[in-house]
Amino acid sequence: MSWIEENIGEGYQQVIIGVLLFIIGAAMGWVQSTDPAMTAADVYIPSLLMLSGAMVTLLGISFGTGHEDDRTNDLMDAINDLTSRMNSILGEEE
Repeated sequence: MSWIEENIGEGYQQVIIGVLLFIIGAAMGWVQSTDPAMTAADVYIPSLLMLSGAMVTLLGISFGTGHEDDRTNDLMDAINDLTSRMNSILGEEE
């Protein structure tokens, strides 16, 4: 699995688990869709599994990649920049 770790990063185990969760949820939803009297409650667990799998996959891809393309810290960088600007303005006025 070293080629997966080289391409995805340190979060490759999360990516694999997330994809497996998504596939399991999709399979459960497909089985439920064969029932002619399907209700929304029947697809709740499959959709929850698919959503959870997608979120785990995205978190595995986003954090811990170690690449310069890892753009998940933009919001925190902007907050830190704004905080430092506000602190410098408030510090100058006092």
